[in-house]
Formats: sequence, C-alpha cells, structure tokens
Amino acid sequence: MRIILAALATAIVFSGCAAVPKRLEPGWKPGVIAILPFTNQSADVALEKFARLVMIEKVKAANFQVIDAATVDARLEELGVTEGGQLSTLAPQELADAIGADSYLYGDIIDAKRVLLGVYLQKKVQIEFKILDREGRTKWEDERISAETKVVLSPAAMLATAAAQFATSMTGDLVMKSLKSHPLIAHLQAVCTWSASTLPRP
Repeated sequence: MRIILAALATAIVFSGCAAVPKRLEPGWKPGVIAILPFTNQSADVALEKFARLVMIEKVKAANFQVIDAATVDARLEELGVTEGGQLSTLAPQELADAIGADSYLYGDIIDAKRVLLGVYLQKKVQIEFKILDREGRTKWEDERISAETKVVLSPAAMLATAAAQFATSMTGDLVMKSLKSHPLIAHLQAVCTWSASTLPRP
C-alpha cells in the first residue's frame, strides 16, 4: 500500500504549455502596456491582486515597457473604477485618454482552488488573458491552467490542510496577507510565466 500511495503522491497537470497563444494578430507589437485590475470568478478573494502583481513581474521580465500599477490605479480611480469588474463601463477611448498606454492587458481568474478530498489535496489555477489596443480591438489572447493532485499521508498534515482551507474560505485576504505565503503561488507563477512567454517580443 505504501508503494502505491507513494506513486500517487503527486500528479501535476499543465494545460497549454506550448508558447503559442490562443490568438495573436500577425505583426502586432504591444508597445507600452497597462496591466489592469483582474476580474475573479473564483472564491479566493486575494488572488486577483496577487495574479496581477505576478503578471506585471513576468511581463516586465520579458523586457516589455509596463506602466506602474499605482499610476494605472490612480487614473482609473479618477474615472470611478476601483476593481476589475468595473472596467467594462469604460469606453476604449476613455481608458486610453486616461492612462495613455498603447495596449491594455486584462486578466480573468476563471478558477482557483485548494481542496482536500479525503487524502487527496487538489490545487488548480486557471486564468484567461487578453490585450486590447487603444481602439478596443483584441490583439492577443491566452488561457493557461496549472493543476496538481497529491496524497496527504500524515494525519497532522491533513488537519493542517483542512484548517488552512477553512480559514481561507472564511476570511480571504485577511488570512493571505502576502503573495509569498499564498498556497497557490507556484501555480500562479506558472500560469503567468507561460502566458507572458507567448507575447510577441518587443
């Protein structure tokens, strides 16, 4: 039994590993990019902020010019927008006039979870990204999934995992105070790294 459990201990699935985006307009270059607040369909209220920070880091690391997030947020606030779900209320030209970037990167967290089912711990992050130009035309789209299933053999580890899962679902970002401590950080890093690698080189 121990041999079987050891073999099942970790199974990681990466979906969309190839560095090819879902959509890319031929010949398009992003220029100066504004990475906007993300929308979030998951129950993890902390992840939308963390996902945006990680994507900013990965896009900058790929040598793209990115407008500082604080500057973007300040200009959005002047338009009455404080979260990603409100971005749809802005016309493309209104957004472009306020921020002044060439391209606008949107992110939607489709799924993000950390669930204990018996002795199995499952983790998953799925995010969809897109970039629109100043006229609101879609130039690039990508979607990535990073998922993992592992067996938690220790009773103490099972209790700790269940407690962390309960605390996260109850208090959200009151529990996850920092990006590095988030239990899905490795999958978040993977998703953002893969998607950033599909952008056309500057």
